[in-house]
Parts: sequence; structure tokens; C-alpha cells
Amino acid sequence: MSRAGTKYREVIELFDEKTGDVVRVIRFRNSITFDEFLKDFKAMRYPGYGWRYIDKGKKR
Repeated sequence: MSRAGTKYREVIELFDEKTGDVVRVIRFRNSITFDEFLKDFKAMRYPGYGWRYIDKGKKR
């Protein structure tokens, strides 16, 4: 028997704005934690970093 994978609502990459290197991939299980992240990000708790959505696409 296999378990179904956990589905994440939002998946983003946190990247360094100077180098463009991906520092971390963040997966949010619900919209509340994603909204909290956005609020903290706008409050500049992550100086020098940017974020972008990851295109989930189709599995190969």
C-alpha cells in the first residue's frame, strides 16, 4: 500500500537578490501560513531576499 503525497497549496523559492541563487524552497500547507509569510516579508524581515512562485507543471 502506498501513501498519497501531501498536497501543498503554495510552493515558492526564496532567492538572494544579489546573486540570484535559490536559498530555500518553502512549501505552505495552508493559506494562513502563506499569508503570514507575505505579511512578514512585507515587514522586511527578509532583507536582501526575493521570492517567486515555483511552476509545479506536470510530472514526467
